[in-house]
Amino acid sequence: MAIVFPVGPAIGDLYPADPGTSGVTQYQWDGTKWNAVLSTVSLGATNQGAYNSYTWPSADGTAGQQLTTDGSGNLTWDVTSAPSIQILGLLEVFDGVATAFTLVESGTTTPFTPVPSTNLIIFLGGVPQIPTAAYTVAGNTITFTEAPLVGTTFYAISNVVV
Repeated sequence: MAIVFPVGPAIGDLYPADPGTSGVTQYQWDGTKWNAVLSTVSLGATNQGAYNSYTWPSADGTAGQQLTTDGSGNLTWDVTSAPSIQILGLLEVFDGVATAFTLVESGTTTPFTPVPSTNLIIFLGGVPQIPTAAYTVAGNTITFTEAPLVGTTFYAISNVVV
C-alpha cells in the first residue's frame, strides 16, 4: 500500500494532521523529505472532549515526575511515590491464651495501622499465614483464629507509600 503525501507542503507540515488511530504513523515535512514523527499519544477528534475535561499543567514536568490528579480533574506534575517496607512487631507477647494483639512499628511501641487492612504478610514461627483463615486485622489490632503458642516468633511486613 503506497502513501500519497500532499503536494506542495510547507516546512513543519504534518501528515496526516491528526492520525487519531493506533498504529498510524505521522510524518513531518523538513523542506526536502517526509520524516516519520516519533510515536506520541493522539486522542483524535472523537476523544478531544475527554482531554478538555481536565485542567492540564501549563508546562512540562521534570524528569521522574508523573501527572497526578486531585480527583476533580486538575492535573499537576508530582514526584513519583515510592513504596517502602515497614517491619512490624507486636506490643504484647504470646501467652498461649490471647488471640488479639496490637501491631506496632518494629522495635517501638508506636501502633501501626495497615492501609488497606489486607496490606500485610504475616509469619508465625517462620510460616506464612493465610489472611482471614489465620487472622483478621481491624485498625492496628490483629486477631488470630487460634492463640499462638508461647515463644512463637512473629514477623510481619507491610508496604507503605511515602
